[in-house]
Amino acid sequence: MYLKTLHLKQFRNYQNQKVEFTAAKTILVGNNAQGKSNLLEAVELLATLRSHRMARDRDLIKEGESTAQIHGTLDRIHSHSDLTLTLRRHSRRSVAINGVTVPRQMDFLGVLNAVEFSSLDLELVRGSPEIRRNWLDTLLIQLEPVYAHILHQYHQVLRQRNAFLKRYVNTPEKSLQSELAIWDAQLVTAGTRVIIRRDRAIKRLSPIASAWHASISGASEVLEINYAANIPLEKTSPQELQAAFFAKLQQRAVAELHRGITLVGPHRDEVELIINQTPA
Repeated sequence: MYLKTLHLKQFRNYQNQKVEFTAAKTILVGNNAQGKSNLLEAVELLATLRSHRMARDRDLIKEGESTAQIHGTLDRIHSHSDLTLTLRRHSRRSVAINGVTVPRQMDFLGVLNAVEFSSLDLELVRGSPEIRRNWLDTLLIQLEPVYAHILHQYHQVLRQRNAFLKRYVNTPEKSLQSELAIWDAQLVTAGTRVIIRRDRAIKRLSPIASAWHASISGASEVLEINYAANIPLEKTSPQELQAAFFAKLQQRAVAELHRGITLVGPHRDEVELIINQTPA
């Protein structure tokens, strides 16, 4: 599978630009601020529906325009695909495959796979745990498009549970036990699905990354990548993991009600990068 053409309309600094990729490798050369990164960002958006530079669709639309569109054609061994992403300044984006609008964006993911690397990726090592979680989630969405739905479900429950905790800050725990138990059950169900998939992805990635790092460092360094959940991962079954999740929530219940925020779950997990038994 390879990207054959890319057509940008009113995207970033492009008004109407079509690019054809005819060679096995393409190198973009040009002065600063001419749109090289913007073109690569468009490919990233088609692959992941995310931009590593901007969070809001309106920031991706050319100044003075109300919409932007990214269209790409893919060639596969036995098939051909057209992908279209339409961004709107004042309403929701939409996606289409072969000219047919796709109701669920998760069905758009995984058609085009891409790996994006930039100088900002140095923050994977130096930055906060949130950056590493976002990186892992973006990877997982390409490997398992259904993960986008799973992650969305978890964040939706997390927002609602946090709103509940904020509303009853410093309220005695016993008076809220029955209602909090409902949110706990939803958080545990959704959160366990996120944890299992993240941990599985890291276990697949770690030996590959370690082998490449050993090759680059001349075998002088040993790289380890671990998924450090704040819930014990030695539990082997989903049921045992859920039980451990519930137990941790009960342990932190008083602190959560005092602070008005959820303190347990995959939104607080870490991806550890270790070189020669020392944090990178």
